Amino acid sequence: MPEDLSPATVLRRLERGQSVFIPSSIRHIVFTLIFALVIGVGLLIAFVWIVAATISEGRSWWLVIANLRMWAFVVGIVGCLLVAPIGVALRLRRREALVLSPAGVALARHGRVVPGTLLPWHDMEAVVYERAVSRGPKVLAYILTEEATRRLRGRGLNPRWMVRSGFVLSHRRLHPILAAAHARFSARPYGHR
Repeated sequence: MPEDLSPATVLRRLERGQSVFIPSSIRHIVFTLIFALVIGVGLLIAFVWIVAATISEGRSWWLVIANLRMWAFVVGIVGCLLVAPIGVALRLRRREALVLSPAGVALARHGRVVPGTLLPWHDMEAVVYERAVSRGPKVLAYILTEEATRRLRGRGLNPRWMVRSGFVLSHRRLHPILAAAHARFSARPYGHR
């Protein structure tokens, strides 16, 4: 039976001092692989067709080799048919998860929190679900405090820290959980600042 990740249940678990793991979505990872493979096969077919047409017209191989568009096809084919499957295999092997705790949000691999990834609730001013760029998709982001921005990202940089996608909960479903947890635990700093 899948774990209940409703906002109320997650908050109850956090208030009891428990951590909540939101794992990576296997379905999302597999769909990414299928999409990359389809694009890669399409690029490969187009590449072969263009090369075959060039040769059948009696043109030189140098026209194919010197054409930058053909090199773009090669890069796309290698990326989609070689690099993407390796990346997907690594993501499946890592079994990453987003970990919510009363102290903050962290990234976990193989069920263990990765050192240095904890972002305390008190380092966030807000959790927002909005368009990062006009006409772009809505994304989930943490708005960092001025002090946290200087410490984590550098002086003068954007305080918006995007939440990675690919978890079992979409950004739309993850937003109410993170916003409620932030509202509940940001006023109570854990540890020292």
